[in-house]
Amino acid sequence: MRPYFVRERVLGLSALVALTLLTACEDKRVKAMDTGISRDSAVSILTHETKSGAADSLPNVYMREKFLVGGKQMEVMYFTPSNEKLTKDTLPMGKLTPLVFVESKLIGKGWTKWDSIAKANGIPVKKR
Repeated sequence: MRPYFVRERVLGLSALVALTLLTACEDKRVKAMDTGISRDSAVSILTHETKSGAADSLPNVYMREKFLVGGKQMEVMYFTPSNEKLTKDTLPMGKLTPLVFVESKLIGKGWTKWDSIAKANGIPVKKR
């Protein structure tokens, strides 16, 4: 066997393992969301496991951003698997999961999708 064949196979196997791990680490609430669901349904899925009875309209959302793109309202909600809220001690953006909505419909979830949507619309993404 030639060394570059071995390297290609190892690289391919490594990529497959990394993809499997990333998929396995995805929050189960994210898996429950389908593209096209309403913002209210997505918030309901996020709050399904809320333990506190506090009056908070977005109890499990860490932070959110709003943009106006092409005359349409775009909103990005970021949340953590442990349902933390934004405080003076901020978390790195990489620990958050973004949900992207246009006109209150989910169009994407996760960093890969948000990065491509932001790039296509000229929106600067915060450093992770």
